[in-house]
Amino acid sequence: MNYRATIRAAWGMAQDYKSLIWWFGFPPAVISTVVFVFYAGYYSYLLWTSLFSTGTSGNPWNMGIEFFLRFWNAQPSLTAALVIVLAFFMVLWIMLPVFTEGALIQLLARHKQGRPISIPDGIGLGFRRFLQLFEFHLAIKTFGIASIITNTVFFSRYLGPELVLPIFAMVFVVGLFLTLLFTYSQYYIALEDTGMFSSMLSSSKLVVRHWHHTLFMLILMAFISLRILINILFALLIPVLIAGPIIFFTSITLAEVGAVVGGLVGLVALYFASYFVGVFHVFTTAVWTYTFLELSQRD
Repeated sequence: MNYRATIRAAWGMAQDYKSLIWWFGFPPAVISTVVFVFYAGYYSYLLWTSLFSTGTSGNPWNMGIEFFLRFWNAQPSLTAALVIVLAFFMVLWIMLPVFTEGALIQLLARHKQGRPISIPDGIGLGFRRFLQLFEFHLAIKTFGIASIITNTVFFSRYLGPELVLPIFAMVFVVGLFLTLLFTYSQYYIALEDTGMFSSMLSSSKLVVRHWHHTLFMLILMAFISLRILINILFALLIPVLIAGPIIFFTSITLAEVGAVVGGLVGLVALYFASYFVGVFHVFTTAVWTYTFLELSQRD
């Protein structure tokens, strides 16, 4: 297997078909980046208060509920509208990445096979195996790396890191192993119309049969880890870019100007972060799709 050719072809695909990035990479990247910013802020607060806080700190959930009730009493109509917008945003966050990933996998496979592709075809293909892919993503979130990390931080706050960290370290290793075994599950679902459990079993067999490609798979996992690192960096950078101008202008009694400048800087940072993550997502999806097609053809 020519690893360099696979990576080169995947990168060329991501560069030549910008429409795939704008339609199937950028939108879910915007939503995921925004959610990750809030997740990073919330769990950073939990970790900081559990490890370094010497006094009593309020529960962030209780503080949020109290703020929501006060805002509801003051602006009930605006609050109701914001709740509807937030609910719609959460639905997009849950469903849009699954939809776009299913569309990307099938479009990339068609292009690899020399068949023409288009955005309308991709939208139709996204609906084709959406329910099965959605079921699979719900299943793997239980032992996903992000879920394990967030649960570790959450339980460390209440049970202490000395008790929680060894347990979740073992869970992390098991989750990483299962993630490796189920690497090709979604490709079996999207391209061969298999069910969730059948795709997991087929993926495990494919990984075990081609164990000599483990090094290449580890390199791909490094790419995915790089994407997570990029998200973390931008998650830390965006709040700083927003808060910096606000703090500066507030110090000179221009709070309104600070809020506007901070918001504009945050939107620009969000745009570039989401575009970069979108490009990287199309690239990594292409790498895994091409790898799956080549390995499955050898059986």
